Parts: sequence; C-alpha cells; structure tokens
Amino acid sequence: MHRAIPVGNKACSDRVRKREHDMHKQRIKGMRPQVDTTVPTVCGLDHLRNNLKREQLLEERYYEIDRENRILLTKMSDIMRCSSDMAGKGGKAAAPSLNRDSRKTELMRITQENQAILKRIQQAQPVYNHVAWEDSYRKSGQYLRNSAEYPIVLPKRIPSSHKLSPLNQDSIPKMGDSSGNLGVHQPQDQAADELRYVLKEGKKIGQTYYLVEMATDGRTLAISAYDGDSRRTLELLVNEKNHRRLYRDANGDYNLIAERLHVDGDQLVLPTVEGAAGGAGDSP
Repeated sequence: MHRAIPVGNKACSDRVRKREHDMHKQRIKGMRPQVDTTVPTVCGLDHLRNNLKREQLLEERYYEIDRENRILLTKMSDIMRCSSDMAGKGGKAAAPSLNRDSRKTELMRITQENQAILKRIQQAQPVYNHVAWEDSYRKSGQYLRNSAEYPIVLPKRIPSSHKLSPLNQDSIPKMGDSSGNLGVHQPQDQAADELRYVLKEGKKIGQTYYLVEMATDGRTLAISAYDGDSRRTLELLVNEKNHRRLYRDANGDYNLIAERLHVDGDQLVLPTVEGAAGGAGDSP
C-alpha cells in the first residue's frame, strides 16, 4: 500500500516540489548534445563547392570541338571556292588511283561482252513460225472440205451452256413461200437429233441487233435470231440440200451465211444465190 511521505506542511512541500520540477524542465530544454551534428564550416570553402577539375575537362573538350569545327569549315569553304576545273591549274591535284587502268579495262571488257550478247539475241531466228502454222492449218482445212462428202462441223473448244430452243412446226415457212426462204418441214425424229453449234455471234440484221445462233446435226441447219430489246426469237430451219448449197457458196464460213440473213415481217429469211436469181422453190 502506497503511503505518502510525511511532511510538516503540505502547502510548503507542494510549492518546493513544483519549483524543482520547473527547474528540471528548464535544464532539459537547455541541454546540449554531446555529438556535433551541425554543418561543418569547411563546407563553405570554394574548392569544395566548385569541381575545378571537371570544369577544366569540359573546357578542354569544348575547345577541341571548336577547333575541329573550324578546320572542317575551312575545308568546306576551300572546296566551294575552288572548283574542280581550277584544281589542275593552281590547286592540288588528286592522288592517282593505283587500279584505275585495271578497272577501266574490266569495264570495257564487260561492255563489249554485253554488246555481243545483245547482237546475238537480236540476230537469232525464231524456232517456231506461227505464220507457217496458220498456212498449214488453212491448207489442211481446205483439203478436208474438198474430200468430205458432208459439211464439216467441228465442235467448239469452249462448250456453251445455252441451247437452241425447239422449233415449232408452225413457225417453219413452206418451200413455196414467195419470200424466197429456204425453210422446209422436217420429221419429228430428225428434230430430236443432237445439234452442234457452228456459230453464235451478234449480228446486225437491218437496223436491229440480233444474237444469231446456228446449229446443225450434219444434215439440216437450224438458225435462231434473238432480239434483246423486244425479247422475241426468230427461227429458221434449212434442209440438207440447201444447207450444202449455202455451205459451198460460203466456202464453209458460216459468218458469210449469217451476213445474208434479213427479216421480212416476223419471219427470218435466208435467200441463196440461185434462189435470189430464180426463186427458192427447190424441193428437198
């Protein structure tokens, strides 16, 4: 159990204790450290605040750069002031190259070889003669047409997806027609034969542009002309006899046969040379 120190007078004791406490705080406040932590006085010296060695090195480097720049500028001004023409007169001549002659000789050799190669290429004769091929092909076609009994119809290289629309018997004109047309009636089994296209081109018949298609089964010739503006189709069927006659007259060129087409009303007309002179009423 804590017991207070016995004193004679409590008021005097408290006043003495308070005075001692104030004196203790005053001594603590005025206490000085045993270690000196202040800035040393030598830090204010000039040789410590300024690095004189580093400044000397920078000054020397700047001086060297200025010197090299002046030399370079002097050389550039001399080059600009003295042209290459004056170099042989008053200026210093360039040092001769040790391999100049060898390089010049090699360049001349390469140039001569290139010119020789170019001359050989220009004078080389072609191995393949397409003109002779075309003549041979035309002669072979002529021999084939002369020796063939029926008209020669060769298939096209590119098959066409379009097919000739079937012909109606009502649209085929009679042989006795006054228009001079070469159409005749054909039996149903012959119309069912396979047709091969021999011509499919755009032709101008009269004042109208038609898509003309010609197909044959080796005997008859089926002609169809389509008008894209009015969307109508004119059809014509030529019998075997008249087909062979037209084939001989046109020398096997169906383009010439197509040039003879013309439109009479709503009918497609194809007169022959004999038909134009004396009518087209020949019997098939």
